[in-house]
Amino acid sequence: MSSKAIHFRSGRVSGDVSLLGGMLGPVEFLLPNNRAVQPFSVAPWIQDPKALLDTIPPILQNMRGEWPCVPFGVPELRTDLPTEWLQGLDSVESINDVFMHGFSANHVWTDLSTSSQEVALAINYPPDHPVRKLSRTISVSNNNQLDFDLVIETDEPVELPIGIHTVFKLPNKPGRGKLIIDSFKKAHTFPVSVEANTSVLEPNQQVGDLKRILRLDGRSVDLTSLPLADDTEELVLLELSEGTVKLQNYDELYEVVFTWDIKQFPSCLLWISNCGREFYPWNKRFQAIGIEPIAAAFDLGVIHSRNVSSPLQKMAIKTSCSLTGHDRFSYQIAVNSIDAQGRP
Repeated sequence: MSSKAIHFRSGRVSGDVSLLGGMLGPVEFLLPNNRAVQPFSVAPWIQDPKALLDTIPPILQNMRGEWPCVPFGVPELRTDLPTEWLQGLDSVESINDVFMHGFSANHVWTDLSTSSQEVALAINYPPDHPVRKLSRTISVSNNNQLDFDLVIETDEPVELPIGIHTVFKLPNKPGRGKLIIDSFKKAHTFPVSVEANTSVLEPNQQVGDLKRILRLDGRSVDLTSLPLADDTEELVLLELSEGTVKLQNYDELYEVVFTWDIKQFPSCLLWISNCGREFYPWNKRFQAIGIEPIAAAFDLGVIHSRNVSSPLQKMAIKTSCSLTGHDRFSYQIAVNSIDAQGRP
């Protein structure tokens, strides 16, 4: 698989977009005091020998900061879940997509850029897929903001889980990063432990305070204070009233402000990857936070997300998107300077 990248530069922002997966990162933001910061995670294994990289899916070979997932989630149907998650699955039709987070996350996009200041990409899906094409642009606003525009084209109306997979780096020491989510309503932990014998959160719980999430050992943990002290892997779905999440980095004194349309992506999936995976390519060397706007049932894929009998749908949480032929999604990521107390 090709890992060719497009380089862009506009004003005080410059970065790269890989054609494989259409993935953004790294991106350097020059703050007003002429201090450069790079907030996106880039997998530490991307320079590993080709023989090793060829043993893992394309989405992992070149994994970095941000990319669209259509459909969002795993391709296989998971049945190792609590009983309430298995009701109604037999009546849900699947689709022909065998790739983690969708065809586009695992294949090479076409570069349609006409300027070095803006990135334009597109990818055609296979003929038997309900999605015909994805197009996306990435541009820069004057206020150190990246503006994203994604268009999903389909031949016929279809209901699919979709999401934006955005992964940010974290400070090395626990608690030196901070999540700020003013419109937080409720958190849902993954139905089972994300990684058996590794994950520390009590699965299948609903919590109204992100600072008091129950652990398996009966204690609670503050998920707004990052990185966590434990080596762990976690997925937590957040209900929000507005599409805005801030991530502050107290070591490098900047904050990321991620905004999206809450009507298009009604939930936010937190992927807390805290050196919890021992197997290749992770090898306990990956620490990052995924802040992922979604219309999906966690990362459980098409069938679970389209299942009207699922626990999330019964709670009136939208877990898929009604695509009607030519649907546009826009979102923004801005980077600002802060002081040691987190003030702009």
